Amino acid sequence: MELDFLENGIDSLRKGFENLIEYENLLFNNSNTKPLKKRFYYLKDAIVFVQHGIEILIKKIIHNHSEYLIFSQIDNNVKNALRQKNDRKLNSVFETDLKHKIHTVTFIESIERLKIIPSISLSSNLEKRLLELENYRNIIMHSEPHFKENEINLTFDGLSDELDTFFSESIGNKYKTISGYDDLIKNTKIFKNILKTKGLELKIKSIEILTKAIGDARISIGSNEVKRITNINNCSIFLTQIFNSDIIFGTDLYNGYCSGKVTKLKRNENDTFEIYTADNDCYFEFKLKSIILYIPEIDDDQSPIIFIESDEIEFQPTNYPGAELDERSNIKSLFYVKAKVGNKKIYDKDTVYKESKDNTYNDYTLFLTKGLFCFLNIQGLEYNLNYNRIIYDHKSMDGKKFEVELRNLLIKDDL
Repeated sequence: MELDFLENGIDSLRKGFENLIEYENLLFNNSNTKPLKKRFYYLKDAIVFVQHGIEILIKKIIHNHSEYLIFSQIDNNVKNALRQKNDRKLNSVFETDLKHKIHTVTFIESIERLKIIPSISLSSNLEKRLLELENYRNIIMHSEPHFKENEINLTFDGLSDELDTFFSESIGNKYKTISGYDDLIKNTKIFKNILKTKGLELKIKSIEILTKAIGDARISIGSNEVKRITNINNCSIFLTQIFNSDIIFGTDLYNGYCSGKVTKLKRNENDTFEIYTADNDCYFEFKLKSIILYIPEIDDDQSPIIFIESDEIEFQPTNYPGAELDERSNIKSLFYVKAKVGNKKIYDKDTVYKESKDNTYNDYTLFLTKGLFCFLNIQGLEYNLNYNRIIYDHKSMDGKKFEVELRNLLIKDDL
């Protein structure tokens, strides 16, 4: 058997995240008989494979910088192996007769050595996750694991995006992403002429705009894939870029509003965002919790779909003086107006409706209830599913559960 660092590491990473998907399928299984232990086996394999893949790829990076950095110490075995490698013109010391006597650095030490390489930037958040994985892995390998499931899920949340971004930047083009992002970029170029002959220039433009926004937002996703992103800054970068482009989005909201064309998006304070719907000349404001992306196959007329998950905003009457709280279909909202100049806000119900007729104010609806706030589609492209009905029926569903069920829906055609 012959595998280099890159082949070994990428294979383990992909196997790890495949096991994580199987674990999530069982975790969010709606049947009454959930196979509890079976999902733990998938989670265990996810931890072991992902940690192994990361360790091997980190050793690839430090080996690229200097072969000597991967050894725990440069003893006589290492020296003799290096001589044998050079004499026999081998590619690696691990091809020598002394390969079984060579000891590489521990995972923890490999991270420390990685951090001394000037060209490598390891974020404190990613380092924290790597150490958490190492702890889980050690307990699994050497004792009886008793973990809090939600803590492991937090470690894995968004991890594949961080790893793909980090390893792509640190290793280069030879690294192949965990997701199908690399293939998405390659196939976009391949199918460009085919789509032109089908009259699908809008699909080409849409995919090109989305792939650039995905890359700039440090999101890793391929075609025919579903992914939830909870990093608000990354979500903001992605949404801002696509709304600054010249593609037009339509939307339906979780309270049943069919809001037509969306032309503006803006991030406000405290992770609140607002979108402007041109057809009814109104701004809708919400607190962002996550986005769930679906990228369809490239070579058809189907639109990418973006789901926005909103978080709860606590209603404090003192923050909205005189406001009238509206509740329909278990969705709480309030109507207010904001001055076009000076941004003065008026919440008082007796004044709001009078001022809303004044063209010096813009109409706003602030949504307070967490849930699947809306979906966005690209106008001019098709979509087969009744997404407005899906978000209305599943409006209170957690975004992670929805990601898993949507993935299965699009693959298996059943929700």
